[in-house]
This record gives sequence, structure tokens and C-alpha cells, in this order.
Amino acid sequence: MTVQTAILRITGLVQGVGFRYSTKQVAYKYDISGTVKNLEDGSVEIYARAEEKKLEQFIEIIKKGPSPACRIEHVYIYMGAPVEARKTFDIIY
Repeated sequence: MTVQTAILRITGLVQGVGFRYSTKQVAYKYDISGTVKNLEDGSVEIYARAEEKKLEQFIEIIKKGPSPACRIEHVYIYMGAPVEARKTFDIIY
């Protein structure tokens, strides 16, 4: 099992639409550890760590939008970025 990491920055209508909560639910489904938080510029940042295939599946769902109310403009992905090993996936407020 190869562990892979990624930092994602998502732009569009991603704040105030349940994006972080939905992302956390998807993370649990795919056994992803990390964090999700709103940024001051209106985007959302995700730090993710998981087995490579599960991380790829997680990213594909994020690209489509985990929340039905969100509207994704762009997903910037930094694969192999330094992501702290965690046991859970948490929303940072």
C-alpha cells in the first residue's frame, strides 16, 4: 500500500453551501485523513493523505463537487505535498 498526499485548493461557490461537511463525509468513505478549511479569498483548502487509489477516487469526487449546492470553478492539485499524518479528517473552523 503506497500512501500518497495532496493539497487541493478549490475555487467557485464553495463556501456556505455545505462543501466542507460533504467533503468530510466523502473523506470518511474513502478512508482519507487530513483537513478541510475555508480560506479568506472564498476558496476552500483540503489537505489529504491516503492510499493512492483511494486518494485518486476522493479527488475525482471533489472535482465534481461533493455538495449539490456548490459550483466548482477550478481545482488546483499539489500531489506529493507535505501533509501531516493524522488519524481523522477534520473541518477546521
